Amino acid sequence: MIRPATSDDALDAVPLILEAIGSIAFVLTGTKVLAEAMSILEQFFEREGNRVSYENTLIIEESGANAGDRRIIGVAISYDGSVARKLDEPLEEAAKLQSGSPEYRIPTEAESDEFYLDTVSVNRNYQGRGIGRRLIEAVCEKGRQLGRNRVGLLVDVTNPDAKRLYERLQFRVNKQRELAGEDYFHMIRDL
Repeated sequence: MIRPATSDDALDAVPLILEAIGSIAFVLTGTKVLAEAMSILEQFFEREGNRVSYENTLIIEESGANAGDRRIIGVAISYDGSVARKLDEPLEEAAKLQSGSPEYRIPTEAESDEFYLDTVSVNRNYQGRGIGRRLIEAVCEKGRQLGRNRVGLLVDVTNPDAKRLYERLQFRVNKQRELAGEDYFHMIRDL
């Protein structure tokens, strides 16, 4: 079942988010220590008005053996690209303090004219079952409902499997760009 996340999902959702974003977690948090990055991301997931907030996150769950038991097996973070800079500001302010650098700046990933798929992550034990595809389609539908004409995302140039998945879902490479010292394809899908 796909549902909007709640702040209570932080402990289960953030490890999946970290797995997907890799070194970008350090850029978002201003630390190079994984445990600190996880803690900071959990705090921001629980709050409104930032990029990694629960309010920008869809969750996919699997029912457990007992009634009421549910396990988060996938997450997708998405938001309107026109507010991306605003969503980065709270993280950036915290990263300035964490890093001790008043000039610290988080690079904006999203284009202003797109609905942006920031993160999609599926628990390793559930990959290959169409869960990522379902989350991506749900994000595209959300963008459509908000009146956006396209969805954009970044995919690491060294991850051809992810690129092929996005291509099968009608995304195409728009350009290549650098972020946090890594090269990415910016891919778009018209809605």
